Amino acid sequence: MMKFSKNPPLWTAVILHLVVLLGMFLATIVQAFKPKEKPHVFEMVEPPSELSHAQASSPEPQLPVDLPQVELPPVPQVEIPEPQPVAPTPTPPKPTPQPKPTPKPNPKPTPKPAPQLMSADDFFKEHPKEAPKPRQVVTPRPNIQVRQIDVPKLVLPRNPIESQSNQQLSSQQLSALASYSSRLRSRIDAAWTKPAQLAGVQLVAEVVFNVSASGQITNARLRPGSGNAAFDQSVLAAFRMASSAGPTPTGQAHEFSLSFRMRD
Repeated sequence: MMKFSKNPPLWTAVILHLVVLLGMFLATIVQAFKPKEKPHVFEMVEPPSELSHAQASSPEPQLPVDLPQVELPPVPQVEIPEPQPVAPTPTPPKPTPQPKPTPKPNPKPTPKPAPQLMSADDFFKEHPKEAPKPRQVVTPRPNIQVRQIDVPKLVLPRNPIESQSNQQLSSQQLSALASYSSRLRSRIDAAWTKPAQLAGVQLVAEVVFNVSASGQITNARLRPGSGNAAFDQSVLAAFRMASSAGPTPTGQAHEFSLSFRMRD
């Protein structure tokens, strides 16, 4: 403090120089970080000459072209007809107003007479009750299906000599033959074994056979057969296996026919 007070102009000059140097330093830093502007480049172009402009503007000379003369045919004159006068349309006559029909008055309905009240006694006198009819009680009949049993039928002989002996059979002997036929059927059915593989198949075969006076079954043959070999053979085997039903009630030999069905 003692030195500054002794020489103030010197210190003032030193401070001013420091301030100037500091300002220059700051200005240098600002200029370094400031973006530089791009320089503008101008190109000098020579203007076109008058000769080149005249050549460009003047068109090329055109050569003359000779075109042939075409004679056009004369155009005929068209006569336009004069318009005919249009007849005026007649105005339709105005319709004459027709008088409105006078409405007819609706006839008033005649009042119906009030119904007369009837007492219960008078009503039952005019409408007597009918006597109830007795109900018919219908007893339902049981639907019983009787299995049809084929009994061997007696075959009448065709020989006239045997037919005469057959005609001599009494009604008692014919009845005894019917019972004998039932026994024959039972014996043959007991000996018949149905083919298991044909269960449910509808097959029918008829067999004609002879029975001797002693009851022996012989000469069984198909008339006609069922068409199935297994079924027909099982039927014929039953005649071979069947036992005798005993002697015939007439003491004579007879011929019978019997039907066999796969489904009974």
